[in-house]
Amino acid sequence: MSNAQLTHLESLQAFLTARIAPARALGVTVAATDPVTISAPLEGNLNDKGTGFAGSLFSVAALAGWALITRWCAAADIDAEVALQSSKVRFLAPARGEFRAIAHELPDKQREKLARMLTRSGRGRAEVVVDVTCNEALVMSFTGAYAVTAIPREEMAPEEILPGE
Repeated sequence: MSNAQLTHLESLQAFLTARIAPARALGVTVAATDPVTISAPLEGNLNDKGTGFAGSLFSVAALAGWALITRWCAAADIDAEVALQSSKVRFLAPARGEFRAIAHELPDKQREKLARMLTRSGRGRAEVVVDVTCNEALVMSFTGAYAVTAIPREEMAPEEILPGE
């Protein structure tokens, strides 16, 4: 599936469900694409205290950051591999219900720098800030550095290229 297919809520949800096994296990739902917002139910993500498991909160935040960068690449007509390289997390309060990871858009300077790096070397890096909330309260803050590698279309497998691309 090319990145171009990941610009819409339904296609992003389908991709996460079909291709990313932890997303299925977490029960994630793409709630919005602007800003990228991914939610997960408390049920199935509980810890021994009956609140949201920290690893689940982290995973949903990492997916939201990945989705933001992947959508940006799609909008810029760049087929790319996006991977979390490093992160910093602060757990601020327990999640006692459904939680949502909201990825903040990249600042203009960072988008411009990423575009230059991808054009020049086919590789770049972007830092994404994600807030995880529960009942409107901030329960976790996440900052992730994502490595981005452009894939020339001639190197893509035929099933990854849609007709007309």
